[in-house]
Amino acid sequence: MKKDKSKNRTAAYRERLTEKRAVAAEEADALATCKRLNLCGYSEVAFETPARTWLEEVQTHRSWLRALQQPEILPGESLKELARRTWQSLLDSKGYGVGTDGGSKWVDGQWVRGFDVFYPLFSPSQQHFQIPFDSKRFPDGPFIEGIRDAAKPGWFDATWKAPKDCTGDEPIDIAIWPALPPMQQAKKPAPELKPRTVVEQPQDFVSGYETPLDKQNPQSGFGTFGVSVSRTSPL
Repeated sequence: MKKDKSKNRTAAYRERLTEKRAVAAEEADALATCKRLNLCGYSEVAFETPARTWLEEVQTHRSWLRALQQPEILPGESLKELARRTWQSLLDSKGYGVGTDGGSKWVDGQWVRGFDVFYPLFSPSQQHFQIPFDSKRFPDGPFIEGIRDAAKPGWFDATWKAPKDCTGDEPIDIAIWPALPPMQQAKKPAPELKPRTVVEQPQDFVSGYETPLDKQNPQSGFGTFGVSVSRTSPL
């Protein structure tokens, strides 16, 4: 009997090890694809490259706001105000696959709302959130990033930091900015995006890849994700 139990434990261990290796392979593939496509998170100018200057960050937020169909820069707006408006516009957007209640769950018979945010990564070459989306190349859907508790009030002010070459409070001169690069247009209105991959930073990010959500985080309603992928914070 003891020998049989030992065999069962060994078999279970080997199965878990195989699963972990498969997860690691999927994670590596997801990150490699994000890097190859140069997909960006919030306040990034390239894959895993946060904006380093006032100029870079203003330009990044202009692109995101245009894609979200919002004014690029408001009169008298500072970088911090611009960055906050970009983030809030993302949270308030419809039709892009953005979720703001990730992590919701039942606790002692009561539904407790989560505040994890999920959104599609931005493609600088398209100047959009992977729209138009190439479903033939990526049938599982667009790449999604998740940030833990980022929908909570005060998250932005507690997290955002100005680039080193400014305070973030200086008014932006609208007149100095050139036109943004052209934006690729979808031939028809984009459907609600189905999440594919979420890229994670330990303790801050929630992530996943092709694992049914009801097996990972029941009732949160975000679609399909599962594999954790380590990544630099976008802020």
